[in-house]
Amino acid sequence: PAIKQHLAQGYPVVIGMMVGGSFMGPMMGQPVWNPSQRDYGMPGFSGHAMCVIGYDDNRQGGAFQIMNSWGEDWGENGIGWVKYRDFEHFTKEAYGVYPGATQQDKSRMVVEFGLVDVNTKNTIGLFKKDDGMSFRTIKPIGKGDKFKVLVANSIECFIYVFGQETDGSSYVLFPYTEKHSAYCGITGTRVFPRDYSMVADEIGSKDFIAIVVSKEELNFQDFNARINNSRAGDYAGKLRDALGSTRATDISFKAGKTVAFEANTESKSAVGMVIEIDKE
Repeated sequence: PAIKQHLAQGYPVVIGMMVGGSFMGPMMGQPVWNPSQRDYGMPGFSGHAMCVIGYDDNRQGGAFQIMNSWGEDWGENGIGWVKYRDFEHFTKEAYGVYPGATQQDKSRMVVEFGLVDVNTKNTIGLFKKDDGMSFRTIKPIGKGDKFKVLVANSIECFIYVFGQETDGSSYVLFPYTEKHSAYCGITGTRVFPRDYSMVADEIGSKDFIAIVVSKEELNFQDFNARINNSRAGDYAGKLRDALGSTRATDISFKAGKTVAFEANTESKSAVGMVIEIDKE
C-alpha cells in the first residue's frame, strides 16, 4: 500500500530486486514477467536496481510497472510489468523518492480532515465548538456504525489518533501496532486505519477522538500518558496540556463536510483537535 500511495502522488520508487532466469533474455519484447517455477528458487539470481513508475490493480490481478536500464529491447521499450505477488517475492528493498520542500512550505501546514462512513462512503458533517480545537458531528451516527478518518496533508508529517474511554482515560487508536507508521511523507489524501474500521460502540451517547498532526515524530505512548496525567476537565483540555509548548496557536479552522485548517508552524510543531461524535 505504501508503494502504491507514493506512486499515486506522481513519485517513483527505487527498488532492489533479485533478477535472473526468465527475467533476462526471455523478457525481450514481453510486456509482463511470468516467472518459471525454477525462478522462484532464484538459482544464480543477483540484486539489481530498477525504478517502479506505476501500478495497475486490474492487470493480471494487479502489477507494478517497472523501468529497467537494459535498453529498449527488454520488455516493451525498456519497461515491464511485475505482478504484485512476484514483486513481493523477488524485491528485497524499496525506497521512496521524496520531493524537496521549500522553507516556506515547511512553515505552513495545511490539513483537511474528517470522518468517513464506511457503508455509505460519505463524510460525516462536523461543526466547530467554542473552545478553538473541538468539533462535533452535525447529526448523530448509529451505534455500531463503522467509520474511518480522512486526512489530506500539504507537507510531510506524522498523524496520530487517540480515543477517550468511557471512564475518561485515553488510549491510542493509531498507530495501533508498532508495525504501523504514523509518517505521511507525501502530500495527498488518505483514509486510515487502512485495514480495520473504528466503531461507534454501544456504551453512552458520545465518543471522543483526538487527532494530532505533528512535523516531528512523537513517542505516542508517552504522549498518551501525558493526556492521562492532565488534570483538565475535558478531553480537549487534556490534549492541550499534552501538546504543551509544541501546540501551534496561529491557526485558522473551517468546518463543514470536512474540517480544514491552516497553521503557521515555523516555531511550533503540532496541531491537535478533538472530534465529539454523537451516537444513538
